[in-house]
Amino acid sequence: MSEFGRSGRSGRSGRSGRSGRSGRSGRSGEGDLFDHAGGESSSLLNAALTVTHDGIAGFWDGDRKNAVNLYLGGDSPAHDHEILYLRYSTRGLMLDHELFGSIEVAGGGGTAEVKRRSGSGLLCSIAKPNVAMFEAQLKWLRSYADLRDDRLPEIHLQQDDILSFYGALGLIDDQRRLRTLELLEATVRFCIHIEMKVKHICRSPRPIDFAPQLQPIVQTPDHSSYPSGHATEAFAVATVMHRLMTGEGPRKGISDRDQPFRLASRIAANRTVAGVHFPVDSAAGAVLGCCLGEHLFGLATGARKRRAVLVVPNLNNHAAPQFNCAEDFDLDWLGDGLPPDRRVPASPASPKDPTSAILAEFWRMADGEWPK
Repeated sequence: MSEFGRSGRSGRSGRSGRSGRSGRSGRSGEGDLFDHAGGESSSLLNAALTVTHDGIAGFWDGDRKNAVNLYLGGDSPAHDHEILYLRYSTRGLMLDHELFGSIEVAGGGGTAEVKRRSGSGLLCSIAKPNVAMFEAQLKWLRSYADLRDDRLPEIHLQQDDILSFYGALGLIDDQRRLRTLELLEATVRFCIHIEMKVKHICRSPRPIDFAPQLQPIVQTPDHSSYPSGHATEAFAVATVMHRLMTGEGPRKGISDRDQPFRLASRIAANRTVAGVHFPVDSAAGAVLGCCLGEHLFGLATGARKRRAVLVVPNLNNHAAPQFNCAEDFDLDWLGDGLPPDRRVPASPASPKDPTSAILAEFWRMADGEWPK
């Protein structure tokens, strides 16, 4: 098995107790990338190394023997963005630090505001639908249930791994496109970090709470149905991957029906087929995911956002993209609701619009893995 689809476990603690998440696709570390020449440590190896040391080290009075660079990656600020000297799992933690600290989720009373910690404020605002909307959407759960036999393999695997499906659109592995793999894994972890707080603020019942006849075919997660975490992660990954593949933003990619967004839409729909999400959950998650993917792109490149997005499925609020309670989620609705794609500035980002040097370097390397 390749590194793709079982990318370690260092991020697992943030996902404990969460069945139905994109687990492995968001965990950086371990896998087939050895920490040392002999692989992982063990009690036997530790004992053997002790004996080997006693047998070959000879007399040593503690003086320096090797001429090495004592400053890993260089000791000047110009090298602060260089993290390739770190192991795979530790690089993931560095990317997490850059991303997690860039966003805050605030709000209450059923409305969550996702904001940048610096710069131009609001990314999107997501408000909890009323119970009547969820009730009206139960008909979609009934209709989608007819697809369960056909979609079961996808549904089962996507509970814990969505990235392998994106790997079928363009070879993403630990050789040809390792930086892309690491960046997409970081994207999933970033989404989980944000979406769980949004879910908490928008605490909404799951489909199973409305009718015992629903009988989901996977275990229903304990957290809010709205917005869909799978939709958030899938559309964020699609946004980042599409940017790397083509240089284009999500609105253009959705308008052209490019494959990453077709796949994201199917992953989101599969959660409705499984019986654990309403279409409106996917609608809100898709917008949140596209916003987070573009936010990552902006941090890495200095690309400016055009305007904030409001996702409030309330027919009386005409400032927001409308989601009719009778609607199914689809890419037409999403394309109409997204803002214009971010634009890359002609000159480097100004201090008023800071970027992450670490993310910028990682994006440059990942982008170089995709011929254009």
